[in-house]
Amino acid sequence: MDYSSLFAELPKGSLSDIIVDRITNALISGELKPGDRIPTETEFAEKLGVGRNAVREAIKVLVAFGVLEIRRSAGTFVVDHYKTSLLNPMIYGLILSEHSMSELLDVKIALSNSVMYLAMKEASPEDIAHLRELGETFRTAMNDPGTDNEACYQASLAFNEFLGSITHNPMLDQLDSVVRRIAAFTRHAAIEKSREIGEPDLLPANYLKEVDLIEEGGQSKIADFMDERMELWKRLLL
Repeated sequence: MDYSSLFAELPKGSLSDIIVDRITNALISGELKPGDRIPTETEFAEKLGVGRNAVREAIKVLVAFGVLEIRRSAGTFVVDHYKTSLLNPMIYGLILSEHSMSELLDVKIALSNSVMYLAMKEASPEDIAHLRELGETFRTAMNDPGTDNEACYQASLAFNEFLGSITHNPMLDQLDSVVRRIAAFTRHAAIEKSREIGEPDLLPANYLKEVDLIEEGGQSKIADFMDERMELWKRLLL
């Protein structure tokens, strides 16, 4: 295999970070593919003229991220299957970056727009029927005084996780799962607030309207719906 981009002349900077970037860029370009064996520490060190410690550190980082795996007696390989740990660096980066509530809501709306659009195109009648069942389950939980907020949150999460899956686009679903994790506190807060003010049906009604639009295939109505959803979130969260 030609590893020309991996072994190009090194720029200035942290050697381990540069090697991480080299491997990452090789994956993006397709030079390295899932399941490929990468060069050994010795090969990297000799070709780049660096110490093996820098190479070892870079490989450790990518193993921790879930990008590479070390197979005893066989070498180091690009993973050939999706692992949830692959999302952790993105999650940590977003958590540690400075952002306001309004910025987070903007991101949620932008992603929700895409999820809804693809669901309209790709979801089967069976998908939509099950999504409606999950929406009704959420409505029942929210309107039952004996159901606690955590159970309501789990019902809401089940709806949104299934909604992401019926886009039948794993990449979008994974991005959506990142935002769901980061914005989990907003879902908790919105549920608590709507029950506190005596309007527990606000969120479920919005979810079920989304199901109606997905079933109808009303792509021209997505923008108006998202404006309505944003106003609802602002009312409950800001």
